Amino acid sequence: MNDYYTRFIGRGDKIAVAVSGGRDSVALLHFLLQKSKEGGFTVLALNVEHGIRGETSLRDSAFVKELCSAWNVPLLAFSVDAPARARRDKLSMEQAARAERYRVFDAVLAEKSADKIATAHHLGDNAETVLINLFRGASLKGAAGIPPRRNGIIRPFLTTSREEIDEYVIKNNLPFAEDETNALTEITRNFIRGEVMPRLKEKFPEGERAVMRFCEIAREEDNYLEERARALITEGDGAYFLPVTAPKALLRRAALLAIKQLGITADYGRIHADGVCRLAEAETGACLTLPEGIVARREYDRVALFAERAEPFAERPFAEGVYETQEGVLTIAACPLSEVAFGDGAFYADADKFEGAAIRTRREGDVFRKFGGKRKKLKEYFIDEKIPFRLRGGIPLIARGKEILFSGREISEDVKLDERTERALKITYETQRRR
Repeated sequence: MNDYYTRFIGRGDKIAVAVSGGRDSVALLHFLLQKSKEGGFTVLALNVEHGIRGETSLRDSAFVKELCSAWNVPLLAFSVDAPARARRDKLSMEQAARAERYRVFDAVLAEKSADKIATAHHLGDNAETVLINLFRGASLKGAAGIPPRRNGIIRPFLTTSREEIDEYVIKNNLPFAEDETNALTEITRNFIRGEVMPRLKEKFPEGERAVMRFCEIAREEDNYLEERARALITEGDGAYFLPVTAPKALLRRAALLAIKQLGITADYGRIHADGVCRLAEAETGACLTLPEGIVARREYDRVALFAERAEPFAERPFAEGVYETQEGVLTIAACPLSEVAFGDGAFYADADKFEGAAIRTRREGDVFRKFGGKRKKLKEYFIDEKIPFRLRGGIPLIARGKEILFSGREISEDVKLDERTERALKITYETQRRR
């Protein structure tokens, strides 16, 4: 045992130790209790019963309750339904149990029942995690292993070996409960722990500590690259933008960060980030559909990632008023000729030239004759104006048949004010700025 714990625990801290009843967590609880007086912090226990192993799981939780009573340690006890979570989210039982456990941890921290939660992950756990991550094709983040601290979760035993913990348990005659599933080698971690690690340690006795040194380097470099990738991302109009000129190593990371920012927390990975990288080499307009309705699209010198919006804007007869679509707000109001003020950001048109018009979004075959220009396809006009494809379908237009009288950017030559104008309209269009 060492003083590694002092990196995470300060005077006045309230530490909840996650105790399953196994030897590692019991040892951590005992160790921190012994150090709490000199360290000026308080200790309580936290137990989560996962609803997986039936009576044995309940027995282990009962053991933790009895232990805490004997040691006079306050206990926060929770029961969750990991099998139901596994069915609902299509997770393995191990993944579901972890998700439910950390959901409880987050709630305990949010409710201020504890300042930090200490788990008993140790040196061997970290080496196992690195191997599992590498065998699954992890990135540098996965190669960095178990983080010493993250979001209020701390690992005081992370530099302590399993052998040191066993010696501590024997020396202090600590009781513990044995999880019978630890012997099941069909479970990935148990296979690595029982079949792979012993052979590796025969050849590399200090291998676990070497892996930890590697993890520390990998973590530092990963954090640096993460900062660089985050700095590449810009935001606007409800989308995140990545520059196509960025190095692929940073672009891939930036893509993953943007995907998370858009709310996707599962079912994404390197395959999606690599797809975004390929868009950086594609033509403008190329797109990729990601999970949960997220779309990535090449837009000129950048790739945009955004949530696809399918809510329709129903066509309505042309009239004065305020009209809102998913991309902007169109306002049409009568304006005395004496108050027409070109250059104020509004558009002015002849009110009597809109007979038979409607307010709608774009359609195939639309054409537009820009002010002082020639008639062209609306699609070509949008391209010339560099209006991103993802925004075009939500722009409120004023149209008469296929003729567009207001494009969202300017009025048509067909409705301009002239010497015969008797009534004017003031038209404004404000883009929605969603964050």
